[in-house]
Amino acid sequence: MKNLFLFLTLVLIFQLKAQDNNNLVAMGNQAMNEGNFKGAERFYLSALAKDNRNYLLYTYIGFSLHKQNYFSKADSFFQISINNDSTLSKAFWYKGMNLVKMKKDSLAILSYKKFIQLERKRGGNSLVEANSQIAKCYERILRKDGLYSFQIDDMLNHLNDILIEDLSNPRVPVIENFIEHIKQKRPASQTGKWLLTQ
Repeated sequence: MKNLFLFLTLVLIFQLKAQDNNNLVAMGNQAMNEGNFKGAERFYLSALAKDNRNYLLYTYIGFSLHKQNYFSKADSFFQISINNDSTLSKAFWYKGMNLVKMKKDSLAILSYKKFIQLERKRGGNSLVEANSQIAKCYERILRKDGLYSFQIDDMLNHLNDILIEDLSNPRVPVIENFIEHIKQKRPASQTGKWLLTQ
C-alpha cells in the first residue's frame, strides 16, 4: 500500500510539473502572438529550465530571439534543437528564415530543403512557401554572385513545384515569366557561374 501511495504521489508531481511547463509554453506563445518577444523568451526559458530535453523549446526561444533581431544568438538555439532532434521541421523552417536575415542564402536553401524533406515524410502537402523561399534565395545569389548550371536547374525545379502545387497562387504569372526569362537569357552552353544582370 505504501509503494502504491508513493507511486501515485510521483505520478501526480510529474503531471503537475508537465502542466506547469505547458502553461509556461502557452504563455510564451501568447506573448509571441501579442508581439512581446522578450516576454515570450522569458516564458520559454522558464519552461526550458524545467525540461531541458524538450528540444522544441530551443526552437521557440530561437524564434523569439529572431524576432528581436538577435540573429546569431537565435541561430545557436536553432542549432541546439536540430543537433538534438533532427526531426523537428519547425527548427529547419525558422533556421532558414534566420539565415536569410543573416544574408546566408546558400545555407538557408539547405535548411528549407531539409524542412521540405521532413514535411514530406510526415505527409505535409503545403510546401509552396518553402519552395518559394528556396527560389528567392537562389534568385538573390543569381543576381549577386551567379549560379552554376545545376543550381539554376534546382531553382527552376522549385519554381515548377510551386506551379504544380498551387495554380491558384496569385504569383503564378510572375513565376512563369521569371522561368521564361531565365530560359531565354541563360547561356546554352553554360560553364562556370552565370550572373543574371537584368
